[in-house]
Amino acid sequence: MTTRCLPGRTVQRGMTLIEILVAIVVLSIGLLGLAGLQLKGLQVGQGSTYRWQAAMLAEDIADRMRADRASALLGNYSSGTPTGATAATIADWQARVAAALPGATTPTITFPNGVGTNQVIVEIDWADTRANSGAGGTGTATGVFKMQTEL
Repeated sequence: MTTRCLPGRTVQRGMTLIEILVAIVVLSIGLLGLAGLQLKGLQVGQGSTYRWQAAMLAEDIADRMRADRASALLGNYSSGTPTGATAATIADWQARVAAALPGATTPTITFPNGVGTNQVIVEIDWADTRANSGAGGTGTATGVFKMQTEL
């Protein structure tokens, strides 16, 4: 649509097809960026859930050891050497770790200053495939939660 302003000159109104295509391309790039941000937010949220579950499971076994302090100080809860009633407790706890965290390895319970001391370290490892699956990532990462506490 054209209108006459000055004699011999015409003025265009409206948008050209090229301007519309450029606007669509810019809008598409922006929407792709927003979709990427949403995906990364979901990945971080899932990783946060895994860390929370690992923290709750580590605190659970620490509380169980505090409740059975005499047995814990004898080393009955140590990784690889659970004995007696603590063997069932450790097996139950390890099964809960395996069910809650993907690709969880056998969690470890160690006494850094030796058996019979108050200090204990609980370490839980799991495969966090979402954490490193972004651009340039290999798709595999290991989530680690390590807690040192006293009985």
